[in-house]
Amino acid sequence: MTRLFQGIGCILLVSAEETGATLMLFFHALRDAGSSFRNPKRTLAQMKRVGVDSLPIAMAIAVFTGMVLALHTGSTLREFDFEGATATIVAFSMLKEMGPVLTAMLLAGRVGASIAAEIGTMQVDEEIDALHTLGISPIRYLVVPRLTAAIIMLPVLVVFASASGILGGAAVCQSFFDIGYKEFFETAFEGMDFSDQLEGVIKAFFFGAIVATIACRKGMTTRGGAEGVGRAITSCVVTSFVCIFICNYFVTWIMV
Repeated sequence: MTRLFQGIGCILLVSAEETGATLMLFFHALRDAGSSFRNPKRTLAQMKRVGVDSLPIAMAIAVFTGMVLALHTGSTLREFDFEGATATIVAFSMLKEMGPVLTAMLLAGRVGASIAAEIGTMQVDEEIDALHTLGISPIRYLVVPRLTAAIIMLPVLVVFASASGILGGAAVCQSFFDIGYKEFFETAFEGMDFSDQLEGVIKAFFFGAIVATIACRKGMTTRGGAEGVGRAITSCVVTSFVCIFICNYFVTWIMV
């Protein structure tokens, strides 16, 4: 029993230490955020990587998510002769939850893993130590452009993904439930105010910061060669997923 509590205590201490170190990395990057605008080339390259390169797959995932959501919702509500509410449910779900969460998970799996692998390889090859030797701040050179790009571009991705999901839901409603596009969009946004439309974008700012900071932290603490890089990638993706869901709950709780 003593060993069990010792093990639990060690896990809690390591988790608390890692959380503190990640937050310190985030605040140090915020402190140096102005450098990304003085030398925007690296930041623009990361913005393309995060936003433009991820846009097609984000929209494809969102379209089919909206279609599946409309199918399930409409089929269930049809039993109660209430399928007209499908539009509202699809729009609210895509704007407030499915759009930002799914897009953030895509960012974690696609871009976050890539960042962790890239910086982790640099750490293993001692390139980050070389930056220190040259008097270049790794946070300013590596972390700030990636963090800035994620914070700026994830909300943009969420807007396009949410719109794509709603369009996918509208297409299903038109095909299966005889709800025209005009009726769909009039019903979808009838009871929605500006805060409902803004909630997903606000979540995206937090999710972008979470994914980029965790990816950079895992990359910069990589040890053990190629095997260590693999562990860093896995840890980055899993930790990002957990933090996204935790953050999603608290932001939702604040905005309800």
